Amino acid sequence: MIILVIAIANLITRFLPYFIMPKKIPAFLDYISNILPNAIIAMLVVYCLRYMRFEAPFYGIKEIIGVAVVVILHLSIKIPIVSILGGVVIYMLLIQKL
Repeated sequence: MIILVIAIANLITRFLPYFIMPKKIPAFLDYISNILPNAIIAMLVVYCLRYMRFEAPFYGIKEIIGVAVVVILHLSIKIPIVSILGGVVIYMLLIQKL
């Protein structure tokens, strides 16, 4: 009985927005959905580069290469998740190998 109540509550919370929201997407939500991926990428770049040390060996080259990969992927492919994952993978490889 408890599982049935939880399943019904879960279904209600998942399908309720489709009934509440209007059929046409509001302009504000459309704007947010277009600008949010770029804002997230910018926030990740700032967050990742806040501890970059130019006095340590390699002088921040790993971080610069990671950022360059993200920029190149985002400008060429324009799929935010590919850009983010590509930069993370390259950065992690550089961190582990160098």
